Amino acid sequence: LTLHKMKRVILHRELGHNVATRNVVSILFSKIEKYKSKEVVLDFDKIDFISRSGAAEYTKLKNTIKKKFIEINQSKDVKKMLEVVANQKHDKPYKELPPVRISTI
Repeated sequence: LTLHKMKRVILHRELGHNVATRNVVSILFSKIEKYKSKEVVLDFDKIDFISRSGAAEYTKLKNTIKKKFIEINQSKDVKKMLEVVANQKHDKPYKELPPVRISTI
């Protein structure tokens, strides 16, 4: 792994220790999109928490930006939340309910 040729983002400097909102993740990825490097190392060192919505935004944006991402130093809790979100089924069709007939007495 040649980290020196890639752009390295130390996430706690960009996001703080707790990633709680979609907005902070979105701002981070708009910066990342502008990097010339095709490969980006995301260093999760000192990231103690990521909310479900933060993890969902992270996963969505990571999968839409045309760069290779390498994630390092994820805590067990952060890794678990990202796995939970990644394993969600987003393409589940909503079950259509039959019409309800209301009558008055």
